[in-house]
Amino acid sequence: MKLIKKYAGLLLMLTLLVGFTSCEDDEDIYDDLMGRTWVGDLWFGFDDDPIESGIRLDSNGLGIDYQVYDYDGKPAGDLPFRWWVDYGTLYLDYSRSYAVREIRGVRVRGRYLQGDLYLDGEYIDYIELKMQ
Repeated sequence: MKLIKKYAGLLLMLTLLVGFTSCEDDEDIYDDLMGRTWVGDLWFGFDDDPIESGIRLDSNGLGIDYQVYDYDGKPAGDLPFRWWVDYGTLYLDYSRSYAVREIRGVRVRGRYLQGDLYLDGEYIDYIELKMQ
């Protein structure tokens, strides 16, 4: 009986440790991203007409994507979006007009946000956005 209690207690502690660790990771990512503007390519344009995104992530789960044409620096327009982090993935939901952007395995290294970009669940490319 003592052995069962010992293993049950150990199993409970490991379960709690794993649960708290995953939540802290998302909270850490959230804190690193929030309130900053990240600039780079989120695959809105085409090869001959690229658009650079400058995404501002606010603490209320909303953001603005300040888009400009790469080739001439002129504004392409601002797009509002909703954002959240779940299990190490940053989600950018621009509404029904655009595919949901997922940056999986998102991490912040110095002034760079890095991860793998997916559009509607399909892998696109490794991306790197720079903090402004």
